[in-house]
Amino acid sequence: MVHVAEIKGSDWSVAIGGFRDAPVSDVDELLSKVGEAAGQSVFQLFDADKVAGWRHLFFAAVNAVKAFEAGTTVSRGLAMEVLLYASCVDQISQALDVTGVSSSTERVAILVMSENRGGLLEAFKQVSGVLGRADDDVLRVDGVKLEALKGVFGISDREIEAVGSPVEDALTWLIVERGALLPLRK
Repeated sequence: MVHVAEIKGSDWSVAIGGFRDAPVSDVDELLSKVGEAAGQSVFQLFDADKVAGWRHLFFAAVNAVKAFEAGTTVSRGLAMEVLLYASCVDQISQALDVTGVSSSTERVAILVMSENRGGLLEAFKQVSGVLGRADDDVLRVDGVKLEALKGVFGISDREIEAVGSPVEDALTWLIVERGALLPLRK
């Protein structure tokens, strides 16, 4: 299932999905194939094991678009800016380590962005053909993933308790908040 949402106040729309058994053994080759399939759309791949649901990626895209509008970006490209916000770090090499794909990645999350909603859905469909078996379960936060994400993003049990919603939702919102605060670290 693809999650599609518009970024309010902009012309951008976003499509997000998860895939199992993605052919990531050669990252450069995969990026090339996905880029070709995406056409004119902007895309970014993520290690789904380090993603706290589709909202995590959606709000990274929102923050990246807003940074471009405000002229406060760290990177030169929208796709890389999304990766930075999703990773909650302002160094590209660190962002790639935190949420980027590697040759050992088995589960992939894809974010496709376009200013043309019809083109967005077609690009997502084309990209899906490259990435393997669609499975949004890879985006969900379960108990094992929750503990791993707490470590990746440095989130404590006290922070999660302070949010007070279901643990998985609290974790997602804390990661989104860390991403949103990224410009303050500069």
